[in-house]
Amino acid sequence: MPSELQRPQSGNVHDYWTPERMESARPRGMSRPVVPDAQSSTSSEEADLPLGPPILVPGWSPEGDELPPVPGESYEINLKVAPLDFSLQTHGSAPTNPKDGPYGPFQRWTMQGRYETWPRSVHGKLFFSLGGSDSECSATVIGRNVIATAGHCVSDGSGTWATNFLFCPGYSQSGPMPGTGCWGVRDGTTSTAFLQSDDEDYDYACLITNTTGDQFNGPIGDRTGWTGVAYNRATFQPIVQFGYPGDAPFDGKTIQQVVSVEWYELDRTPGGQKSKYIGSDLTGGSSGGGWFLSWRHPSTEYPDTDGSTVTDPAGAQNGPYLNGVNSHTRCASNCGSPPTTTSGEFWQEMGSPQFLNSTTDNQDASDIFGYCFANQ
Repeated sequence: MPSELQRPQSGNVHDYWTPERMESARPRGMSRPVVPDAQSSTSSEEADLPLGPPILVPGWSPEGDELPPVPGESYEINLKVAPLDFSLQTHGSAPTNPKDGPYGPFQRWTMQGRYETWPRSVHGKLFFSLGGSDSECSATVIGRNVIATAGHCVSDGSGTWATNFLFCPGYSQSGPMPGTGCWGVRDGTTSTAFLQSDDEDYDYACLITNTTGDQFNGPIGDRTGWTGVAYNRATFQPIVQFGYPGDAPFDGKTIQQVVSVEWYELDRTPGGQKSKYIGSDLTGGSSGGGWFLSWRHPSTEYPDTDGSTVTDPAGAQNGPYLNGVNSHTRCASNCGSPPTTTSGEFWQEMGSPQFLNSTTDNQDASDIFGYCFANQ
């Protein structure tokens, strides 16, 4: 079963996280594992199909008329999903040996405009203390009192939990969002595989936030809304990725948005589930940020001119859907600088654990998030 988070320490975490501490918090780095040999990689054409049917857990927009039931009550809703379209991958085959490239293509830009508009409002910065240092990651609101992030943003991978958790949705260059503020954390969990063994293939976690924030007198989801969650989607999806990267060349004060396509799987630790990969150049601090299916504009989405549904693989019903979190990076060389406008498009990739709902694995994402849904 998932490992329960240690209860937050005594004291007021809002007093602990002064503006100065937030400013000086260091981005929690993502591991850059040694790339295994060619025999360990699996091309996307050979990617495993999930054992179970696709499952979509609905999200909720605060622009709705009334609050839906607590997400835990509708947790195992099985919505009808269109058959998987294996023509989604249009940019070529994955490399036989990932360390030799080419890397997954991607496009990135800084999210402009107001961060409090749903669904942008679900993104936020997670502050915490670990290993004697104050750190920061990214996270996503997935329930009325629940946020999702990476396992290495709640634990060091060798049995030690982080403390002093504070989550600030819509964090920007001016700090926490006025009128929204931040929420402390009262419980949470990650997989035992990550907590005890630093297994990147299970590097996800969820946290249960306090029922009131420092500026908003109510659950975080009442203010921000929450995203849906998708399980058992094969590794062939167009992905929109988000995070607050703080290591160079980024400053950790803006949300970066990346569009790419999942194109192969890799079993980082033999046995159990695998990790999946997209092209991305986000750095430390973006750890825990979400990968989404069916991300859509806060207001009107204009019709596809060619009638294609490729960019909406999970359908528009109650989307967007969280389907991964930023876990670890992979690159071969020149990893300290981003691509330029003329070269280096394929120099780096980002990995996420698969999001599965399986009857044979009690450490999958549905079990981890299910704990937080059930105990919020």
